[in-house]
Amino acid sequence: MFHRAAKQVATLSCQCAYSLSLARKQALPLALQTLLVQNLRIIEQLDISLAADANLFIGENGAGKTSILEAIDVLSRGRSFRERRTSPLVRKQATDLIVSGKVDAVDGFARLGIQKSSKQTVLHCNQEKVASISSHASYLPVLCMHPDSHQLIQGSGKHRRNYMDWSAFHVKHQFLQNWRDYNKCLRQRNTALRNRCDTEELSVWTNRLSVLGEEIGIARSEIFQEISPYFDNYSNSLLPECEVSMSYHRGWSEEAGLETALCSLREQELVSKTTGCGPHRANIKLFLNQQDAAAVASRGQQKLIAACLLLAQINHIQHFNKKKCVVLLDDIRAELDQQHAHALITALQTLGCQVFITAIEEGQIELLGWDDTKVFHVKQGVCKPMK
Repeated sequence: MFHRAAKQVATLSCQCAYSLSLARKQALPLALQTLLVQNLRIIEQLDISLAADANLFIGENGAGKTSILEAIDVLSRGRSFRERRTSPLVRKQATDLIVSGKVDAVDGFARLGIQKSSKQTVLHCNQEKVASISSHASYLPVLCMHPDSHQLIQGSGKHRRNYMDWSAFHVKHQFLQNWRDYNKCLRQRNTALRNRCDTEELSVWTNRLSVLGEEIGIARSEIFQEISPYFDNYSNSLLPECEVSMSYHRGWSEEAGLETALCSLREQELVSKTTGCGPHRANIKLFLNQQDAAAVASRGQQKLIAACLLLAQINHIQHFNKKKCVVLLDDIRAELDQQHAHALITALQTLGCQVFITAIEEGQIELLGWDDTKVFHVKQGVCKPMK
């Protein structure tokens, strides 16, 4: 188990402060230059050029501001932070949605496109079909803070595994393939348990799962160690009155290898018919003043801890990948008070991210200090730049 107490590790905080100063000096390339959207929720047609630093979308509730952020998420990850299913995203009376964008790349530019219906998804990169959304996500690393971000603290361990895995995908090149292979093997082993297969067959799946699981466990442990100093720094800054800490549990005993741990659970697994330990059981535990943050933290404190995790992840990905992250802040003033919202935006400014923010009124968000900003007004799905 790895553990980081946010008020104790002075040397790690110094490392984080040093990395922040490097990020401030480093001019990362523009991430998303243009955005075209067709038939996504209330938006029939949208075609805009974007600012390198901050893009603010203002308008009444229901105007379509969040839908623009969803479109960017769909372009990067193939799904929205609000809705995993496709059909609710497709505009009424339309059969599919389309999102495309021009993205900065090492060798020039990449033109990404995605067309989604309830039946299929078609992906393009530079006008050629691609098989996996991972290529889009690699070009366009998107992270988001939205009204459900507190689930990163209060929700199931799956939320926190996804958090670690998103970082691992961007900085550990073999991780995605190992993760896919592990989950395929896990399904096959669970099928073998349900069918009460013989010991020899189960041992084959156990061995294969253990090899892949150990690799995933190592990668996640490294990610946790790398992210922790950033998290410590931000929690000290955003929650100075509290002691915030987190620990990582890999999903099986630290005292044994995964294969040994699985073999020790064999009789229990034959009863439960599911694999009892492994990376799919991993978790990050978060603490506020040495107590379970999910149980004792207020909703506001949970959102601030989520903001610390977000900022730590951005810093980590940009430090290792040298790519500008795209950050979506949906209705941030409803999530955080003015002081903390300003602190979050200032931290993102320091990191050099490309930020997309929604608000009801322009005065709710200050864009002072940015080099390149744009403000858009959104009404009934129509988005127009403001002078």
